[in-house]
Amino acid sequence: LRRLLMRGTIAAPGGGTGSVRCFSSHQGAGALPDLVISNVYISDYREEIINSLKEYVGKESCLVSTFSDKEYNRSSMCISGPPPCVANTVLLIVKHALTLVDYTKHLGNHPAIGAVDHVNVHPLYPQKDLKLAVQTAKTIATRMADELEMPVYLYGDAHPNGRSLAKGRRDLGYFRSHKTHVLKQKQKLDPLPCLGPTICEPTKGVAMVGGCPHVINFNIPVSCSSIESARPICDAIREKSGGLKGVQAMTLQNENGIEIACNLLDIHTTGPQQVEKTLREVCLKHGVEALNPYVIGLLPEQVLEKTTKQLGIASK
Repeated sequence: LRRLLMRGTIAAPGGGTGSVRCFSSHQGAGALPDLVISNVYISDYREEIINSLKEYVGKESCLVSTFSDKEYNRSSMCISGPPPCVANTVLLIVKHALTLVDYTKHLGNHPAIGAVDHVNVHPLYPQKDLKLAVQTAKTIATRMADELEMPVYLYGDAHPNGRSLAKGRRDLGYFRSHKTHVLKQKQKLDPLPCLGPTICEPTKGVAMVGGCPHVINFNIPVSCSSIESARPICDAIREKSGGLKGVQAMTLQNENGIEIACNLLDIHTTGPQQVEKTLREVCLKHGVEALNPYVIGLLPEQVLEKTTKQLGIASK
């Protein structure tokens, strides 16, 4: 199965020649199959592009949610289902996104390093079986490199040394990319990618691909007048700056103002409620207000419920 996934042809929507059988034949009545979640991040907000990409979610995968932001010029698609189905669907989405999005033309207030610059995979069921997510992430990464000729940087448990997403991005200039337009010229990559070409094709850029526990994107708008004035608040909750454990954060600006955009790496250690409580306390000290926070997508239990219902899988 791994060989088929690693080298198989990307199937057309709905299956067809080269498609992967997703549900194991030995699954007993009432038993849940292995399930994973993958988020695909696309450097374009346009509705017509996301609608086009939705067509490549076959009947054996579940489109959990999508999110787009005009000012960020960025979208995400959340896909769930059995690992081989998710891998096949993600490859289809990435393949066709590369024909629709030209990274050299990307402008937005959110950092980016490619047309499709981030794919992550999390375990859904069993919820703590990280091996499933890692294997699926490696399959996706290998096929992106081999079949789509994309430079791929692994992170999390998919990387041999457990490199963090933030470290991988920092090494590539991600956090200054929306100001300096990194990787928008043909160039030898430094550091070298884990997989794929060592020369960056600027219309594609590069991608980070990782397997990790479920990450929640949790954003909190604040009434700050500028990104600079919001940075001390961001530092107060970000683990790297001595804040909350398992919280990555950066300040961004969109059409609604300034917000603190967080990745919650372990919601069992630090969940959205704790982040919100702490941030409101910090805002109070700085004389600003924390506005209405929002989670991008669904929480794991909500994803599982939607997936089992949509795919017709018996739930426990």
